[in-house]
Amino acid sequence: MKYLCDNNRHLICLPYSKGNLHKMANKLGIKRCWFHRDHYDTPKRRVDEIKNKCKVVDSREILTIIRQDG
Repeated sequence: MKYLCDNNRHLICLPYSKGNLHKMANKLGIKRCWFHRDHYDTPKRRVDEIKNKCKVVDSREILTIIRQDG
C-alpha cells in the first residue's frame, strides 16, 4: 500500500478504498476521529513524521483519486 499526503494535511492511500484508508490509519497509529468521509487528516504534531512515510502530492491529485475511486 502506498501513502499519499498533501501540504494541507490530507492523507489517502493507494489502492484507494475506505477499507484501505482505515488499514492505513491503523498502521500509522492515527485515530478514527481524524477520518473525514473520504480521507484522513494528519494530526498537527505528527505532520513531519507521517510526511516521511508518504509521497507528497498536490491536493488536486488527492481529489482526483478520491473522485475516480470513491
